[in-house]
Amino acid sequence: MTRDQLIYGVVVAVRLILPLLIARYPLPAILGCLVVDALDQTIFQAFTQRDLGGYQVYDKALDVYYLTMAYVSTIRNWGGGPDFAVGRWLWYYRLVGVAVFEYTSAGWILFVFPNTFEYYFIAIEWYKVHRNPNRLSARQTWTIAAVIWVVIKLPQEWWIHIANLDFTDFVLRHVFG
Repeated sequence: MTRDQLIYGVVVAVRLILPLLIARYPLPAILGCLVVDALDQTIFQAFTQRDLGGYQVYDKALDVYYLTMAYVSTIRNWGGGPDFAVGRWLWYYRLVGVAVFEYTSAGWILFVFPNTFEYYFIAIEWYKVHRNPNRLSARQTWTIAAVIWVVIKLPQEWWIHIANLDFTDFVLRHVFG
């Protein structure tokens, strides 16, 4: 086994195993998945010599996998209230977007179908740590989703899929010179 294969194997193993913890430990596990998802391309660029031409396909497949585990967790843990209904809608909306993206390879599709579900899941799980999420009304849950969509996800999806900018390169260039 080469060094590149070992690095790829470890990263993929982490991306496959960590989501299995989401149902039991939703907030820490999804945050771990988010961090690994954000760092895997940087790890591959820094520590391997392999071409990353197929990275988007790999990344979207593993994103769908860990977000499926998060969605299953909502079915198991959220009890079917308005928070679940909004999460379900966001999950399926993104799933349609990923399918269309895979078919067309057009990055702007992911801007139109942003992954709001991920941050919505984090927000509701964080809220559950401090308060009873069953007290949230449908209007409040849709407001949470809308704020995440407009303030966080649209700029992020634009940055990644329309402007084709990389956060690691940005930090290296603008923070570390």
